[in-house]
Order: sequence, then structure tokens, then C-alpha cells
Amino acid sequence: MISFIFSALLIGVALSMDSLAVSITCGLQKSMTKKRAFVLALSFAIFQGLFPLIGALVGDLAKEYISDVDHWIAFGLLAIIGIKMFMEGYRYNIKECIYDFTKFSILITLSIATSIDAFIVGIGFGLQYTLSQQLIIVGLITISTFVFSLTGAYMGMKAYFFKPKIALKIGGIILFCIGLRIFLEHILA
Repeated sequence: MISFIFSALLIGVALSMDSLAVSITCGLQKSMTKKRAFVLALSFAIFQGLFPLIGALVGDLAKEYISDVDHWIAFGLLAIIGIKMFMEGYRYNIKECIYDFTKFSILITLSIATSIDAFIVGIGFGLQYTLSQQLIIVGLITISTFVFSLTGAYMGMKAYFFKPKIALKIGGIILFCIGLRIFLEHILA
């Protein structure tokens, strides 16, 4: 159980890294206030929690049809998202990522954009975990996204921050390693 909680927490942290990167860039804007930072973090957290839950439902529906290869699919999804996130860390340019997050439509768009990978990872949850385990993971994703997004906005406001490039690379490595662990557990079992 401790191993599962630790893995779930790592998934939450990894999926929060893109929200952290966007929050830092939003925090650099003069229009950022503590109230706006809270709203930004809350929006990111809600979407980041909702998308893997929807993905898990899709995975649950498909589970009986693909149970023989579910570990391959879970590994593939986590590996692809992890590699994608890692590569985004190389291409990330903070000057190109300034958004007018005060507009509701931009806030929702940013929330969705930072959560799409969570939907795909959620499909893997549906294939690998029970409903109670899925809810624990989703809860940890939501909490960690809120904390990292709020922290990122504050860091941007103070103009000192953890480099978004590094956050994306770390998140990518974590997701890839968790996918590899799932794959190896099934192969070696």
C-alpha cells in the first residue's frame, strides 16, 4: 500500500509539472494577484483531476477487451507522455508563453491544455487500478496540481523560480519510470 501511495504521489507531482510551468509564466505578469493565483491554481487542479477520472472511465470500459495487453498499453501511454513532456522541457521558451490568464476563455483553455496528458494517463489508470485506487490517484493529482500551480504563480510574482524546463523534464522522467515499473511488474510476475 505504501508503494502504491508513493507511486500515486509521484504521478500527481509529474502531471503537475506542466501546470507549474504555465503558472510561473502567468505569475510573471503584472496582473497576477494572490486572488488570481488562487483562481488559476483552482482551475488547473479541477481540470487536472477531472481529466484522468474521465480517462480512467474509458480505460475501465476497455479493460475487458484488452486485458491481455493492458500493461503494454499503460506503459506505452505513460512512456509517450513522459517523453513528450521531457522533450517539451528542451523547447520551452518562457518569453513565448505569456498568456492573458485574466480572460475566462484563456484560463479554461490553459486548464484544458495542461490536462490533456492527464486524460491519456487516466486511461492507463482504468486499465491497471481499482476504482478506489483511481480515486486516490485523482485526489493526489488534484491536490498536487493545486499546490504546484499556486506555488508557481507566487514564484513568478516574486520573479524567482524553479526553471520550467527542469520541471517538465523531471515530470517526463517520473511518468516514463512509472510506466516502466508497471510494465516490469507484469512481465516479471
